[in-house]
Amino acid sequence: MRRVLWVGLLPTVAALAVLVAGVQLAPADERGDLGADRPLQSSIEFVGRSEQVGSSETHFGYVTHIAGVDDGELFSDPNPAARNETTAHLSFFATTTVEQNFMVLPPPAVPSLFDVDSSGMLTFYFSETPPARSFATPASFATGVAVAANTVRLQDVVAALVGVDPSRGVIDGDGELCQRSSTPFRLGGEVRRLGHEGLLQKFSSHGWTVRTSPSPPQSFTHFGGHTTPVGDARC
Repeated sequence: MRRVLWVGLLPTVAALAVLVAGVQLAPADERGDLGADRPLQSSIEFVGRSEQVGSSETHFGYVTHIAGVDDGELFSDPNPAARNETTAHLSFFATTTVEQNFMVLPPPAVPSLFDVDSSGMLTFYFSETPPARSFATPASFATGVAVAANTVRLQDVVAALVGVDPSRGVIDGDGELCQRSSTPFRLGGEVRRLGHEGLLQKFSSHGWTVRTSPSPPQSFTHFGGHTTPVGDARC
């Protein structure tokens, strides 16, 4: 799910935004979660945006694919060309706080690489009738029924375009999602559940980021990525 990062602080994607929590859907009356027992396989794919102001980061976006679920069921419009934030049934929203950051300085002293670590909470939302979401309004992605809540830890690494535009860079994000709750919902005519309590997932994302202010640090990031279930843990 997301990110943003920059000198001292950059929002993460980690793309949320993300990027993201629980990760697969399974009938609520089944013991296992579809895909959760398939290590090393992608379970959820997503796209999103991250925004950073100082040490505070916000990540938001929507789910584009879930292992074992027809992609068409994830959107309210059957037309593949109309699948976007306004038609997605599942969205995510996260807030994280930067805990530490590192820089690598090449000669003479222009930062070329940034590493930012952050942590917080990420929640997935289900909307039977998707609202008029907009990336210009982050809170619009935190609407509907909260179906999975996760703690999240993010590591974002930015390679700045030194020599071209040092305020822009390519970003790669990695992180962990540990699920704390799961609420059933109806999708495609079936009762479903996104992951389960204690589900641990790894996620990775890729995108580009722009620093809009050096002090206080402000930036935004656009990203895409996927999650991979790795087992269970105490969250």
